[in-house]
Amino acid sequence: MKKSWMAWRLPVLAGCLMVLAGCMSQPMMGGGEVPLTNTYWKLQALAGVPTPDSGAASEAHLILRDDGVVNGFSGCNAFRGEYEVINNRNLVFSRMASTRRACQNADIPEPAFFRALENTAGVQMEARYLRLLDTDGQALAEFEAISQP
Repeated sequence: MKKSWMAWRLPVLAGCLMVLAGCMSQPMMGGGEVPLTNTYWKLQALAGVPTPDSGAASEAHLILRDDGVVNGFSGCNAFRGEYEVINNRNLVFSRMASTRRACQNADIPEPAFFRALENTAGVQMEARYLRLLDTDGQALAEFEAISQP
């Protein structure tokens, strides 16, 4: 006796949906609508000073991967390193490295960007915004989640 097409398609469809749901990144730190990991975080401000819009080809950003790797672009150089989330609120970057291009016309003050990453001790998420905080809770850098160019 032949099984109807619904008898085998429904369980297969349900299984596929469960697998896809398990692969999606989950929000962290504050239950924002945007997940911390695998999100393209575009730099919006350094130490409270808004950064100029330099266009998608050279915008400063970072991406925190699920495997503890961070990578991005400073506005002049590409960078890569590791990060760790501690107690679901503290964020620490380590083993950071970058390319060494000499960019004379960079819109982003690259040394300030890298100092912000180096001095990050905490993180705050609100809706589509990510703030990197120092040990006193002061904002070092602010990012906005956007669609990856």
